Amino acid sequence: MRTWAWILQRASGAVLVFALGLHWVVQHHVSPGAEITFAGVHLKLQWLLYLVSDVLLLAFALFHGLNGLRTVILDFRVSPSAAAVLTVVLVLVGLGALLYGVPPIMAFLRG
Repeated sequence: MRTWAWILQRASGAVLVFALGLHWVVQHHVSPGAEITFAGVHLKLQWLLYLVSDVLLLAFALFHGLNGLRTVILDFRVSPSAAAVLTVVLVLVGLGALLYGVPPIMAFLRG
């Protein structure tokens, strides 16, 4: 399990660096006429590519942050049962945060 967590932490970090760079370029340089207002963001998020990229960015950031927190806590040599409980709690927190964060992004579809 720790090996997969280590590999996925590095992979999610690499994806985040790429995705954040792409997000910055697309949001601030590709369409320079679009203002950063609700209406401007609403227009951009009508495109499925922007919508999916924002949701994936949220998902990868949550995974990367919570997996990093899990790793730091496990460095304190907790028992295997406590590590299992911690993992379940962090997965539930991550899913809850994702379910809490996606509807505001999807709200831009409705306007």
